[in-house]
Amino acid sequence: MQIYLDHNATSPMQAGVLEAIMPFLRQPVGNASSLHSMGRMARSAVETARGQVAEMVNSSVDSVIFTSGGTEANNLLLKGFVDVDDSRPIVSTEIEHASILKPLKQLEQSGCRVIRLKPNSDGQIDLEAAQSILQEESPQILSVVLANNETGVIQPVSELGKLTHAENCLIHTDAIQAVGKIPVDMAQLGVDALTISGHKLRGPQGIGALIVNKIPKNVLISGGEQESNRRAGTENVAMIVGLGKAAQIAMLEMQQKRHHLIQLREVLETRLLAIPGVEIFGREVERLPNTTYFSLPYYHGETLLMELDRAGFALASGSACHSEVTNPSHVLIAMGVDDNLALNAVRVSFASSNTLQDVDALVTKLQELINKLPAVMRQAAV
Repeated sequence: MQIYLDHNATSPMQAGVLEAIMPFLRQPVGNASSLHSMGRMARSAVETARGQVAEMVNSSVDSVIFTSGGTEANNLLLKGFVDVDDSRPIVSTEIEHASILKPLKQLEQSGCRVIRLKPNSDGQIDLEAAQSILQEESPQILSVVLANNETGVIQPVSELGKLTHAENCLIHTDAIQAVGKIPVDMAQLGVDALTISGHKLRGPQGIGALIVNKIPKNVLISGGEQESNRRAGTENVAMIVGLGKAAQIAMLEMQQKRHHLIQLREVLETRLLAIPGVEIFGREVERLPNTTYFSLPYYHGETLLMELDRAGFALASGSACHSEVTNPSHVLIAMGVDDNLALNAVRVSFASSNTLQDVDALVTKLQELINKLPAVMRQAAV
């Protein structure tokens, strides 16, 4: 049996989500833009899901734009709302997901100014440093991740938004990692736009949404008039239904799951800290309840990952691989973590199905692997 301890792995879909999807996979489904009875049934299912997603983040129903996933949603936000003729910059951070960082780089190449806020050593954006930038620069777009996908550290999105007094600044947060794990309320956060992804809610892959209360200047996908002319293409009814159901279940079960996940995380971290030289990133600030990001000074992250994979544990490393080159995590480097320590980083992200027995099995295996290392390597870390 494999123990999934990585939120970037696809954990099994929730039974309720699969049950909701199956009728749309087993029988013919009408085009939700058609007026015949099958089309009207499909449209009803799509709009029910739209309402479920909107309720999860406290937004208006007509703000929900269904996309192929979080990456498309983030691209639609940045490329759909930026005004390339506006001299005001886009302000984001150095610790965003690649689906924000790479579109920002493309926009820079097109002549847009981009300013990236730095995190402190705990992985949170420094409010004091950000204040002068936000007030002096008057950004046209402010985009800050709500919970970092590596460290799980929750960012001060609301506070950053309040520092921005620019007229017509669109405030966005990538909430893909956060929804379903912590309460996410767009009104309380003070954001105009938010992105989510289905599989992070234990819903289906290949579906997400941009929730935005403004009309984009540009669209990424042109064609029909679907999604109120904001994203063309025949709606993927089954996956949309799955996303809506996952959102509904997340709201109902979040609080109970949260307590369980925090317990697992605290037990794991207490036991990890008993191992000489272990570093846990972002431990002193508020994080997602399910995430522990740690490093062993004497064990390369990807080597450790593969050893654990052979033992049945699905974790994630903190490095990014491109061809044969392994680079340390850009998030940890931005936090000022030493390159070698960053290369050793491993992320554990619990699901509600995980147990204290899983924690015990993981730590026992870690200790077993460490004990096999030459004594000189272990002693050097003390």
